[in-house]
Amino acid sequence: MTERSSQQTQGSDPLGTSVEDLYLESYAFTTAAAIVGSVDRKIFVLLKDGRNFFGILRTFDQFANLVLQDTFERIYVEGESKKFSEVYRGVFVVRGENVVMMGELDIDREDDHLETRQQIPYEQAEQEQKLNLEKLIKEENTKKKTFLEKGLIYDFQSSVLY
Repeated sequence: MTERSSQQTQGSDPLGTSVEDLYLESYAFTTAAAIVGSVDRKIFVLLKDGRNFFGILRTFDQFANLVLQDTFERIYVEGESKKFSEVYRGVFVVRGENVVMMGELDIDREDDHLETRQQIPYEQAEQEQKLNLEKLIKEENTKKKTFLEKGLIYDFQSSVLY
């Protein structure tokens, strides 16, 4: 048997890629294993409470609990003038059930959108965000009351802010 034919029968090519490797690359993971390709890469995480975190994914478990390194929390303040602020959080553990969205970042373009925003102190951003949230809750409660008066249900959960 030639070397080439023995490689084919073993299910690998001259580069050392086995059939099993190719199968795993094409397999669509629907569990926490789907994020294995993001380990040691910079990611963005949006939590149910509306907070945004940016950091390097170091590890995760079967419940999608995440460990981020060199983590920054960023606040986007919407309004007449678009503002943002960020604070360093270091090593950060995120409970998987609180994650709404997660994705890898293009490190060459991740801060491009910040060029059109004004950076403000973190405490000021927190205060402005809190005022915006209070305004939103007041508006949503008014809508809810109007809907209820008409016999309709209007569902708004202020604890879920994504």
